[in-house]
Amino acid sequence: MKEFTQKIDGVGYDGEGVCRVNGKVVFVPYALDGEEVRFQIQQEKSSFAKGKLVEVLKKSDRRTTPPCPYFTHCGGCCYQHTDYQNELEIKKKLLQNQFRKTGYDGEISIHPSKSEYEYRNKIKLFVGKDGLSLKEKGNLCHIEKCMLVDDKINEVIKKIDKFIVKHPDVYNEVTIREENNQILVLFNKIKDEEVDYQGIFLVLGKNCGIYESFQDFAIYQMGIKELSCEEMGITCHFSPKSFHQVNKFLYQELYSEAIDNIIGEKVINCYSGAGVLSGVISKTKEVVGIELGLNEHSDAERLKEENSLTNLTNLHGDCAELLSGLAACDTLITDPPRKGMSKEVIEGINQLACKRIIYISCDSATMVRDISRLTGYKITKVSLYDMFARTGEYETLAVLDRV
Repeated sequence: MKEFTQKIDGVGYDGEGVCRVNGKVVFVPYALDGEEVRFQIQQEKSSFAKGKLVEVLKKSDRRTTPPCPYFTHCGGCCYQHTDYQNELEIKKKLLQNQFRKTGYDGEISIHPSKSEYEYRNKIKLFVGKDGLSLKEKGNLCHIEKCMLVDDKINEVIKKIDKFIVKHPDVYNEVTIREENNQILVLFNKIKDEEVDYQGIFLVLGKNCGIYESFQDFAIYQMGIKELSCEEMGITCHFSPKSFHQVNKFLYQELYSEAIDNIIGEKVINCYSGAGVLSGVISKTKEVVGIELGLNEHSDAERLKEENSLTNLTNLHGDCAELLSGLAACDTLITDPPRKGMSKEVIEGINQLACKRIIYISCDSATMVRDISRLTGYKITKVSLYDMFARTGEYETLAVLDRV
C-alpha cells in the first residue's frame, strides 16, 4: 500500500489530523496539527480520503503518551495522544466552526470534565469470542478494563468476563450502570436460552441487580431492581434502560446552567427522559415533560409521586404529536437523541413560538442543522460541556431567544 508524507495543517470533526494529497483532503486519525507524518490511504471517496497513521516524523509539543493499552484499537478514545487542554481547544474550535454556519460567531464557554478518566457511570460492551469487548469499525477489541468508567464498573467487567465465556453464542451485548455504589447489569441475549444467574449474582454482591433482554424486553432476574440516589434535591430511580447523563461529575453543572437560563413560569421539556431535570425545575416552575420511552416515562411518574411535585406533568408520547396540543410556554427545553429533532418536532416548536429555547445536544452537527430550521430565533449563548472527555464527543447547550 502506497505511503505519503505530509504536514498536518488542520483538525477534523473526530479529532483527526487533516492534510492534502494531490488536492484532496485526507483525514489521518491520531495525528496532531503541525506534525509531519507518514500515512497510508485506507479509504478514498470522491471528495476526501481516510488515512492510517504509520509514523510521526516530527512530533507536536502537545503530543503525550497514551496511558491506555487499547488506545487506537477499541474505538472509544481519540485524544489520549495529546494533553487535555489541547483536546478542549480542539473541541472548542470545531464547535465554533459548526456554529458559524448559523451566523453565530460569539463566545463559547468551556466546561471541562472534573476528571479526564473514571467519569462514566455506564458502559455498553459487546460479546466476542474472547469475552467482553469494545468495537472499532466492526472489529471487536477484548478489554479487561476501560479507563473512562468508574472503578466499580471495571471490577464488574472482570467478573462478568469470566461468566460470559461460559455461555458462548447466547449474548451479544452487556450494559453496566453504576450509581451511588449500586450496579445494574443488563445481559442482551441473541438466543432464547435459559441461564442461571445465581452464581454470577453471588460473585457481584448484594448491591447489584441483574436483568436480561431478548427482543428488546428487559426482564428482571435477581438482586436490586433499580438504581436510586439523590440528585439536586430530588429522589431519583433509574431502570436499566432509562436515560441518564453518563458524566457523574459534570451533568449537574449542565443542568444548573439550563435552569439558570429559564425565563418565565411555564416550561416545556422535550425528550425529558427519567424526569430529573423536569423535577428540579418544577420546584419553582410549572413544567410539562414529554418522553417517548415507556421505561423513562414510568421513572418520571414515580419521581413526580415520590417527590410530591405538583407542578410537574409528564406526557408519554412523541413530541411531534404532543406539541401541537400544548399552549405556548415561556421556555422550551429540548434534549433530543443524537439524530436530532424531526421536521415535525421543529414545526411544532415553531408554531408554539415560545420566548426562549434551551437546546442541549450530544451532536453539534444535528443541533446546528435543527437550529437553522427554527424560525424567529437568535442564538444568544453557547456552552460546551466536555461530558465525554478523551473521546471525540461533547455536549453543547445553546440558548435561543425569540426576535
